[in-house]
Amino acid sequence: MNAAALIVGLYPPAVRDRWGPGIRDELDAAGLRSWPDAIIGAVRLWLRPSTWPETSTGQTRRVAAVALFAVTSATMLMLRAVEPSPALTADTRHIATSLWLIPTLLGIALAAPLPPLRWSALRRLTAVAIRALAGPAAALAAMVLLANSGVLKQTSGLTDVLLVSYYWGTLAFGAVAACVLVGRVAGAAVLPSRRRLGTALVLLGTGLASAALQNAMACVKSGSVTPSFAATIALALLAAATITAGQDLRPHRT
Repeated sequence: MNAAALIVGLYPPAVRDRWGPGIRDELDAAGLRSWPDAIIGAVRLWLRPSTWPETSTGQTRRVAAVALFAVTSATMLMLRAVEPSPALTADTRHIATSLWLIPTLLGIALAAPLPPLRWSALRRLTAVAIRALAGPAAALAAMVLLANSGVLKQTSGLTDVLLVSYYWGTLAFGAVAACVLVGRVAGAAVLPSRRRLGTALVLLGTGLASAALQNAMACVKSGSVTPSFAATIALALLAAATITAGQDLRPHRT
């Protein structure tokens, strides 16, 4: 796979389906100088889902729903990497630092595809969920068993590196599997409307913006640049992207 094919892979699925071969041919012909503009174009298209062509019914809503859960998964992994953070919590005993979760969870709830109320469809979706989550569940179970076996107390050096890699690999595996599950379920479930998805994206972005602001204030107060500061920048960028895409997806009154 050459660089042009990799860049085409950055575009939204509907754009790849409709114009992917043409974009790839143009990139091959133009060469290296066309790559930055092509990447910027892909980013802009992700921020404007209302402009995507639809090669199948409901494709834009399916992709937007999966993208929302992908952003959520990336956020959870990022926040896990900077724990413990006194600025961001998910604890009812610390209401002030947990407020960012309210719009975040509301956005996730609004974007969730709803299973059809038919036993045959529910059985099929259950089977899809089991297949998608069986691998991550097995990896998580092995990690828990290993943690409770007492073996970890005697490790050092390379073994520690392997165990930490396995831990993060398991979390990433679970996050990817969850997004895959949403994508598969969305094909057979009742998808939210564009307005509802747009509102969900705006709510998620609001939650991420709140988290970024809380983290930034904590960094300023402490007067030190920590890994949490990098997370603040990433949260702010994700917030801007999701709010922009959500505003674009919602129908505009004329």
